[in-house]
Amino acid sequence: MVGARSAMLDGPFNEAIEQLINAIEDALAGAFDFAFDLSKTLVESVCKTVLADIGQPVASKWDAPKLLRETTSRLALLPRDHPDPAKARDSVEKPIRGLLQTIQGLCELRNQYGMASHGRDGFSARLDLRHATLAAQAADTVVSFLYRTHRDALMQTPGTRVYYEDHADFNDVFDRDSEPIQLGGVELQPSRVLFYGDREAYKAVLIEHLAEQSGAGDGIANGAPGEPDSEAE
Repeated sequence: MVGARSAMLDGPFNEAIEQLINAIEDALAGAFDFAFDLSKTLVESVCKTVLADIGQPVASKWDAPKLLRETTSRLALLPRDHPDPAKARDSVEKPIRGLLQTIQGLCELRNQYGMASHGRDGFSARLDLRHATLAAQAADTVVSFLYRTHRDALMQTPGTRVYYEDHADFNDVFDRDSEPIQLGGVELQPSRVLFYGDREAYKAVLIEHLAEQSGAGDGIANGAPGEPDSEAE
């Protein structure tokens, strides 16, 4: 799970996702049938995390393919300064459709050969370790792409959930322009105090700063987080 693990290191520590990645790797080293269940769950969990970050409600009836469609349709798939976004988007969307086929395959593998979700006849046919590894590698590819794309967008345009560590440049500017805060003989960073004391106020000042930096203040050119990409499937 090299791709997923590396992608997660780019963002705030997420214990639940980390545990799923560890569990998949452990399953491949032992009871590999569990990898079918866990690989699908990992993709679902990352999709729900991305959607929650951008403030998109998730319906309880959404299955894994629906979750992935809703997630990819809301990702800013291209760099904001790409010179030919229409042509590039068309090319990018082709492998995106392949990811949708991948998640459908993971669902079928989990339903037919997974051990944890529904239970199964103890003497039913099993697949091999290589098939479980394929499922894990497929999930790894999907998760790595989704999370990296999502995190890149959040660094430029904050979502509903804002992470302090994402905006080191802004924090430095804010701290430089603000008086240090003394509390109990300890000097506290103004940006950190604002973030943990009033998250919405921090977000408002951050957005104003990013708008000034961009010179436009109208989000990402090819779709800000939380706004569906008009040409995505």
